[in-house]
Amino acid sequence: MKNLLFLGLLLITQSLFALIHCDSIDENIWLVGSTPGDEEIKSKLEIQPNVKVDFIKWDLKLEKSTIFVLKILYGESKPNTLGFVNGGQSSVIKGTYSINDNGKSEIYHFNTGKMVISMLKLNESLFQLLNGKNELKVGNGGWSFTLNNYNALKSINIPCTNSNINQDDRVLQEIYIGRTPCQEFANEYHWKVSNDCFKLKWKLTLNRDSVTYRPTTFSIRKVVDNVPNDIFGIWSIKKGIKNNPNATIILLNSENPNQTISLLVGDSNILFFLHKDNSLFVGNENFSFTLNKR
Repeated sequence: MKNLLFLGLLLITQSLFALIHCDSIDENIWLVGSTPGDEEIKSKLEIQPNVKVDFIKWDLKLEKSTIFVLKILYGESKPNTLGFVNGGQSSVIKGTYSINDNGKSEIYHFNTGKMVISMLKLNESLFQLLNGKNELKVGNGGWSFTLNNYNALKSINIPCTNSNINQDDRVLQEIYIGRTPCQEFANEYHWKVSNDCFKLKWKLTLNRDSVTYRPTTFSIRKVVDNVPNDIFGIWSIKKGIKNNPNATIILLNSENPNQTISLLVGDSNILFFLHKDNSLFVGNENFSFTLNKR
């Protein structure tokens, strides 16, 4: 069983970097987002180990001259707000960046001389931080390691990932969690939310048949305006979408066909929400449209 799981994860990781090439942006890039404050990222950002960091707000500007300026705000989360206890702490990091482009994928490396942070360019609007093994970095139930292009928040983005999911994976149940912006998703799916709703909390459970291991049922526990609501249905796997025949998509089909939710598979640990036209949802400075395996 362990060998099968390891093989499945290995195949997914290897396929992650077989990407459809996206043309680079000619103009400067401005990335924003909020990520967890785990020990690895604290070390790379030179945040003292004894500082409690629930999350980090990123404001990253890349110039065409390969210069970058990263402003971060971090600290302990202030409950029921988007901010920090006592306003948090801040710092500014400057340096140069390079791009490893093999014609299929682009990985950005940010170097200050003291640290190197790497990100995979998913498309012109989304970048995903990588861990020390060059794998997509996994977030938690509060925040993801996805950064969003501030100047492309309203644009239509065609996914460039060519990730795969092992359809014969010998796992009977997988759980993904996360928080996403509220209004954009609610508007597209005609969910009733208050004008004050700024986040949706998600818990997605995918079940498989105990004999064939094929997809069967799913459940979503979504929390809107602090009110939990459960959605049930059947899930399936679709291969290929317009402009990307190799993309792997998870379809969550409920009783209402107009409410089908689509998720792009990043790898075995990361899922990205898709619009109904199969373009990627782009988040903001507070949350991304990413789910992380629990």
